[in-house]
Amino acid sequence: MRTKLFCVCLFLKVSSLSFAESAPIHETRNKLKDLDIKISKLQQTLAHAHNKQAVLYQELAATDKKIGESVKKLHETQEILTERQNKIADLQQQIASVNKRLQKEQHLLAIHVRTRYKMGEYQPLKWFINQEDPATINRLLTYYEYLIRSQKNMVAQVKKTKETLTSLTATLHSELLAQQKLQEQIVLNQQKLKNEKSYQIQLAHTMGKDILSARQTLKEYQQNKANLARLLQTLMQQSLLQTQSPFSRMRHKLPLPVKIARDTLQKLNHGLIFYAKEGTAINAVYPGKVVFSDWLKGYGLLLIIDHGQGFMTLYAHNQSLYKQKGDVVHQHEQIATVGHSGGLNQNGLYFEIRHRGKVISPLEWLS
Repeated sequence: MRTKLFCVCLFLKVSSLSFAESAPIHETRNKLKDLDIKISKLQQTLAHAHNKQAVLYQELAATDKKIGESVKKLHETQEILTERQNKIADLQQQIASVNKRLQKEQHLLAIHVRTRYKMGEYQPLKWFINQEDPATINRLLTYYEYLIRSQKNMVAQVKKTKETLTSLTATLHSELLAQQKLQEQIVLNQQKLKNEKSYQIQLAHTMGKDILSARQTLKEYQQNKANLARLLQTLMQQSLLQTQSPFSRMRHKLPLPVKIARDTLQKLNHGLIFYAKEGTAINAVYPGKVVFSDWLKGYGLLLIIDHGQGFMTLYAHNQSLYKQKGDVVHQHEQIATVGHSGGLNQNGLYFEIRHRGKVISPLEWLS
């Protein structure tokens, strides 16, 4: 069992840092972690913004094409409207011409009517009975028939022309209204597209500014990270220099890991047993870094702290471990609670101090 613990301590001595991290180092490491998180989130935000900006530019291109098609369609519609308006103007001229002709024809009809009136009623039988000259009768019949036919033809033609022109005028007028509505709709769509494009351009501009700002912030974060990394390196070097032999100066100065009377301590093997109530707080006797926090056969839940320069303190048979491997602890900071894990027959803390893997008497170091 002691061989296992020696191997664990030897491994930890080789693999762990040879000095305990001070509070400034711990704080700087935390700041670096925070910066790494911020940088990661900002990079994700930038990537998302770039993707969104690319999509936005595609939408801008599509909007430009829609506006171009809208303008083209509006132009074509205006040409159609112009043609329709020209046709309407031609028809209006034709109607005016027909109206003039109609007036002339109506004037002729009036003359015909007066002529017939003067000639009397159309009574061919009476003419025969009166024994009119046959040549005269024939001439009268021919003339009357001509007048009647001419009048009927003129009336029918005028009526037909007026109906045709009226129908065409109504149809073209309806088409003109439809085209005007279409033109209005196209104008509205064009305005809508222009507004959309204006909004997209503004959004792209704003997004560009946001991306630029995010890049600047990212640059500042990365610069801060570099500065903190240099500061951490300096602090670690200073800490290494400052802890050349601090633990060695702590003889008879270390606090007890468990608050009990010193005269109740009991030796066990090369360490000490602190019998106390289950759940009693166990505190670090000196600043350092946790290099082992796990269960080990014969020691139960075991926690080992490296204090630098080969000095380590061991805390065994704990009920619960409050620190994990890699955590930096300060003097008097709670690291565990008293228990009897690993087969201890009653509640207590087994405590050891080792230097370069060798057990040294804790009584020479505790106050």
